[in-house]
Amino acid sequence: MTPLPKPPRLADRLLEWLVAPHRLEAIQGDLHEEFAYQVGRVGLRRAQWRYWRDLLGFARPWAVKRLPTDYSSPFFLHPDMLSNYLKIAWRNLVRQKLYSLINLCGLALGLAASVLILLWVQNELSFDSYHRKANTTYRVTNTLKVSGEPWIWSSSPLVLGDLAQRQIPDVERITRFKKPWQPINFRVHDDIFSEENSAFIDSTWFACFDYEFLAGSATHALDEPGSVILTENKARTWFGDPQTAVGKTVLMDTTLLTVQAVVRNNRPNSSFRYDVLVPIAASFKSAADRKNDLDWNNFNYQLFLQLKPGTSTAKIGQQLTQFYRAYKKDSTLTASLLPLKFIHFETSFQNDELPKGSRNTVWMLGLVGLVILIIASINYVNLSTALASQRAKEVGVKKIIGAGRGALFGQFLIESTLLTVLALGVALLLIWLSLPLFNDFTENQFSLDLGNGTLWLLLLGSVVATVVLSGVYPAALLSSLLPVKVLKGGNVLSLSNAKFRQGLVVTQFAASIILIISTMIIFQQLRFVQSKDPGYQRDHVFCLQLPFSKMMSGTRAIDVMKRQLRELSGVAAVTSANQPIVNNMSSHSGSLKWAAKPDDFTPAVSQFSVEPEFRSVFDLKLTAGRWFRRDMRLDTANVILNEAAVKSLGLKAPVVGQWFEFQSRRGQIIGVTQDFNFKSLHEKIDPMVLFDAPGWHAYIFTKVNPGATERVLADAERIWKASYPDKPFKYTFLDDSFAQLYKTEQKAGQLFNVFAGIAVLISCLGLFGLATFSAERRHREIGVRKVLGASVQNIVALLSKDFLKLVLVAIVIASPLAWYAMNRWLQTFAYHVAMPWWVFVLAGLLAVVTALLTISFQSIRAALTNPVKSLRSE
Repeated sequence: MTPLPKPPRLADRLLEWLVAPHRLEAIQGDLHEEFAYQVGRVGLRRAQWRYWRDLLGFARPWAVKRLPTDYSSPFFLHPDMLSNYLKIAWRNLVRQKLYSLINLCGLALGLAASVLILLWVQNELSFDSYHRKANTTYRVTNTLKVSGEPWIWSSSPLVLGDLAQRQIPDVERITRFKKPWQPINFRVHDDIFSEENSAFIDSTWFACFDYEFLAGSATHALDEPGSVILTENKARTWFGDPQTAVGKTVLMDTTLLTVQAVVRNNRPNSSFRYDVLVPIAASFKSAADRKNDLDWNNFNYQLFLQLKPGTSTAKIGQQLTQFYRAYKKDSTLTASLLPLKFIHFETSFQNDELPKGSRNTVWMLGLVGLVILIIASINYVNLSTALASQRAKEVGVKKIIGAGRGALFGQFLIESTLLTVLALGVALLLIWLSLPLFNDFTENQFSLDLGNGTLWLLLLGSVVATVVLSGVYPAALLSSLLPVKVLKGGNVLSLSNAKFRQGLVVTQFAASIILIISTMIIFQQLRFVQSKDPGYQRDHVFCLQLPFSKMMSGTRAIDVMKRQLRELSGVAAVTSANQPIVNNMSSHSGSLKWAAKPDDFTPAVSQFSVEPEFRSVFDLKLTAGRWFRRDMRLDTANVILNEAAVKSLGLKAPVVGQWFEFQSRRGQIIGVTQDFNFKSLHEKIDPMVLFDAPGWHAYIFTKVNPGATERVLADAERIWKASYPDKPFKYTFLDDSFAQLYKTEQKAGQLFNVFAGIAVLISCLGLFGLATFSAERRHREIGVRKVLGASVQNIVALLSKDFLKLVLVAIVIASPLAWYAMNRWLQTFAYHVAMPWWVFVLAGLLAVVTALLTISFQSIRAALTNPVKSLRSE
């Protein structure tokens, strides 16, 4: 027999909510009869539409108005009800001390870890957004097509900004800064300070970017070219009291400067982390310096434009490009604008002095924070639903005496909120204790400032997310229990609820296993980049950078320094170059010519000026030809290419002996060197031209015999001070410079390790709680089995096998997900490890062993319990 069609369920629910209870039965009965009649008359679909129409016709006062009652139930958020709920919640927490402690610890750890991660993520995502005009501020970027690939520069010519200000009406203001290519020395009284974090800035700098002035005025700070502006910390270092620094003088090399202002220390989310700010005019030592900077070929400045609201950035980019066409002849440069807020994560530049962040790292750690919060919430959900049977009679009695499902739902949600707020208190204590270490590690200045609105938003968001994740399902489950079934006794929870808990355990451990696998692969990759042979010998080599003024005086100063270093006992070899070999950023895309060069081919190569001794210091390998020689005078016009250059330029064998023109000097290719990594392993090895031009060498590399490092450094400092008494002695070992390339990954990897460990610990807390509950619930069964002869091993296996099955399922789910995520991360490196199969096996074994150790404590304890205690009441 075909069942009769029913009215739309949603419409019936709306009717139940809309119509007064004492009229509902009559109205609903009439509507159902009319619906059945209309189905036979006009069909099901039209009958449904008419049912909706008739239902809405009862939205009238006589049908909606409720009858007054002498027994109204107070709203569940009424102060009296809240007080009652909080008392009950507190009693339950005290009565179930172990489970409450497990939930409290899990939630506190989860909240503390998540808030720390959120502080860091929020800082990264908010870079430079605190400036009032951040939304209309852009940096000019310049793109050149080289070998079909875009090369993007963050710097611009000085004169481009002047033209933009004068000739583009939509440009409200321009400002620029120039980072010195080496640290500037400042003499304060008798002390010399070498400042790496210094910059030359435009007079409009403080009109574009927001600084908090502690002394002096933003309006007049840059009025004079002989001004200097210091941060609070720098003023304290130089003069003791920042408030008295204004008006005092310092010597920048030979230029006298007066402190005009002191500003608050740079924010942790600022791209401009300069402690000493000097007007651009002070950087010109002579008229020739200024003339050199006015050349269209010198891209020395970071140029920022503030646009009028509503201005098209594409249009401004086109106008800037037209300036290149007009003033920089035969230029194929294209200008564009990058929003200030996007600068921190933009890593496509060939050159950029500003600190960079990794969007992948931000999202990866942000995801870890969310996973930790979910794992902690799962603990609460699992234990709350497992313990639901202990509160079933409470729910049944309350429902019989009139409590509604909504009121019960509110009660249990308030209990979750209470526990979460208590956990937040513990979490704040943990955050306060760990912040100094966290700040040192991340090189930030986070604080637990309870007057900070952003911090409160983070805390409130974390609490709300935790309450929603952990409290809604248990509250819904407990409030849905049927009083008749509850008061009869027996199992009040369905099989589906048990399956749901098992699913949550699988989810929890799958997330933990993914983190374990990820941690191991990150460790493998970081070890790989540190141990991979870069193609040159970097052990026991330190680098000195010659002062700029001495470099410009010719080769004599550097030759004298090298000769004195070679004479030191313990020095194996000394050489010089125009760039550091680690993170060499010098590039060239101009006058390259060779016999078979296509007319439309514009290649780009890295350039490296070296000398004959360079190869012996770094043990570079030649695959063809020879190295530079001092007795070959023509070698100053000859070049050596790396293998990548031979391939990129399309040179045919034999390469050695072919003519090659570089920087307007025509010579021969005399050798081909094996590729070596002069940049990060994130990047492929670029084509490189090595040439012998000692006139521009500024870096001296000294190779030291093992065991002689301290003695050589002491002697080198003595030589340096004799040659440059007004310049501080600063050196860097190539190993340290190489490690600096992966500093971000190292820190992110270590943070990942810590937070992955916290996630695993929280998962184990939850598993421990469930194992404890399982042992308590089955204590009679365990007693009977022991009486019948079951051994301790049998009991432990009985209690452990179900949990181990869930962990094995989690391993199966987690492995492919971890492989996919880590494969995506490894693709950010041009050179990376292959993901070894044993990582997944080891991670699975670790998960199984961890779960066994967690479960075994309660399992063994239950197995050793005297069965008389379990069965004495039976």
